[in-house]
Amino acid sequence: MIIKERGITEEVFTLYSGLEVVDLLNQIGEVKCEAVINWMESLDVNVEETVIVGAYVTGMKLAEQFKKFSQVTVIDIQPHLKYLLGDDIDFTDDLTRISQADMVIDTTGLGGLSPESVREFVNSDVEVFLTEDPTADGSDHSIIEKSNIMDRIHLASSRYKGVLKTEGLKTKTSGTMTLTMEVLRKSLDDILKINGVLYGVAGMNFYEGVLFKEEDYDKFSRLMRKPALITSSLQPLSSDDTLEKHLQKINSQVEDVSI
Repeated sequence: MIIKERGITEEVFTLYSGLEVVDLLNQIGEVKCEAVINWMESLDVNVEETVIVGAYVTGMKLAEQFKKFSQVTVIDIQPHLKYLLGDDIDFTDDLTRISQADMVIDTTGLGGLSPESVREFVNSDVEVFLTEDPTADGSDHSIIEKSNIMDRIHLASSRYKGVLKTEGLKTKTSGTMTLTMEVLRKSLDDILKINGVLYGVAGMNFYEGVLFKEEDYDKFSRLMRKPALITSSLQPLSSDDTLEKHLQKINSQVEDVSI
């Protein structure tokens, strides 16, 4: 639902999108979760214990989904990220918990879980190992070369192995926050091209700085509840339609790389 009010003069409307920044984040997370769950359900495996490495956004959304049918533990070295998770999800910085899982999902991306840790902890008792590809359809060569996820895949002793890939917006990385910012950027660009639009403001902020540098979860959560787009226009318009158009371009799939 679009919220509108008169602007500085009676000739102008100020329009607030019904979608908040957190709504975009959640929708993108759900696309990734659906791809992971569809792949997992295609495997001949019973997942009772899931370990997710990386609590930030994608890990948080996967934890919400997997707790519906398995015990979930999230591993992260940032202790304040536990506030992203529900009370019924275990949180630890202990990598040895990996070896106790039926399924391990690595969402740490660039510079995250090391191949050496995978070799040490992802043993043959871990039936499923999934890692998220941090690159996307707009990745440059430097980012592609920096990624070591295939080393992690090769060193895992799991029976089933997969790589979660997300594309659609020509972004350099597949991070959920990266994709959220790109939806905002592209949507604002489209809105500004509409006749009668004076200017627009997207709900863009350095959210990672708030969460990781300031370590202020309450502020992070509060900022994420802001309207995704605010538009000044001569006529009412629906910025939600523009946001949804770009959200629909995002697609995720798991590439099965089991040997």
